[in-house]
Amino acid sequence: MIHFKLQSVVFIFWCLVLVYPAVAQRHTFSQKEDYSQLLERAAKENKPMFLVIHQRDDQFIPFRGSVSKTAEDILNTQFVSGIVQVDRDEFDHPLQRVFYLNKPMYLVTDKDGIPILRVDRAVDGGAELERLLDSVNTLAKAETLGKLTAQYRKGMRQQSLLNKILRYNQTFDQYTDQQLLSDYMAQLTIEQLNNFETVIFLLSCGPVYNSKSYLLARTNNKMVDSLYSSLPLPVRKKINNRIIQRTFRESLDQKNFSLAQEVGYFAYTTWTPNHLRASNSQAFYPLEYKRLMKDSLSYVQMARNYYDQSFYRVDPDSLSRIDFAQDRQIKFSRSRLLLDSAQNAEFKSLVGKGRKYYQDDQATNLNYGAQQILAFEKNNTEVIFDAIRWQKKTIDLKPDVAVFRYTMALLLYRVGFYAQAEAEQQKAVTLSKTNKLYHKKMQSILKQIQSRSL
Repeated sequence: MIHFKLQSVVFIFWCLVLVYPAVAQRHTFSQKEDYSQLLERAAKENKPMFLVIHQRDDQFIPFRGSVSKTAEDILNTQFVSGIVQVDRDEFDHPLQRVFYLNKPMYLVTDKDGIPILRVDRAVDGGAELERLLDSVNTLAKAETLGKLTAQYRKGMRQQSLLNKILRYNQTFDQYTDQQLLSDYMAQLTIEQLNNFETVIFLLSCGPVYNSKSYLLARTNNKMVDSLYSSLPLPVRKKINNRIIQRTFRESLDQKNFSLAQEVGYFAYTTWTPNHLRASNSQAFYPLEYKRLMKDSLSYVQMARNYYDQSFYRVDPDSLSRIDFAQDRQIKFSRSRLLLDSAQNAEFKSLVGKGRKYYQDDQATNLNYGAQQILAFEKNNTEVIFDAIRWQKKTIDLKPDVAVFRYTMALLLYRVGFYAQAEAEQQKAVTLSKTNKLYHKKMQSILKQIQSRSL
């Protein structure tokens, strides 16, 4: 299985951080550092790097609370440090090529940019950050990925060495070098390829779907399918996600649309029998490929169908019901989902508790789809009206979100409904009062709408 809605997960990880008041923090580094320049400095000064990497905007808060004076001194003297914003569209960014980035993270690397430590949870800027920084010295003295990689680059190919590198790749959620994986697999015996633990390790490395390494890992296909289904769901999801992420990365690197379609099909199979999520996953990767490649005509055609079918026409409770059935392994088909009286009672007791998640998710996706229409076809009235339909449902689901009103204002403005656009933007201004920077931006947009200069 894979959670296919990548556009909604960007903000999930540090929701807790964002509810903290935007207190005046003593920032030890600027909000937007150029990664290549940081890497160059690290090599020149022979220092490790401490990076906060995110895909948000200038209002991003890197730590919970203020950075302590001790942590600030350590960062300034012992590290080359910075906050690196990697836009989702920058698929060729050096960090995007190495890591699957869908949430903020703290990354400590050696002077060459090779990871030493990765933390995927929000860290307090005081004692917790100090302890994290202190642990780096201990980790750097051990057998790091950088030291192992240096041996590999010198031509060393011992199985134990490659195994350690592959395990580090998983620990840091890096894209596995397919040549290194191939070098490792070339040393395995037939007996090892028939060992289930070995096969699970190989699949966990993230081989490209249908590649030689992937097919070799599944030499005993029946055995793998039989035992794979017995793995805990979180383990299966993690393995499938790594295969999907690595394959999609390969499709971008090779500019191979067929491979993006293949990864869509693989994602589809991981969701069976949940036909809604399966079809959404299958459609997402070819769509995302076209978006990143800026293929406007193909993207808009595909996006209109995708957002219409996957989110606009789907009732949140219906999707919740299908997820409920799958989680409890209740057999159902595309045309028929029946719960017995006990199952139905349980679902009714839970649906209200989970409704907010489904509504938030649907609204976020529809808003994102509408924003992409504005980015690709802001002067195509017919397409804009599709996006307006999506945005109306977004606002029905979540009426008190400033950015949703702002998107609607832009859409209405594009089709000449200036009075309605002004009214929506005025609501965006009102709803954004708690965020000074965003509120100022909303006021600026309102003035442009009023003066018809947008």
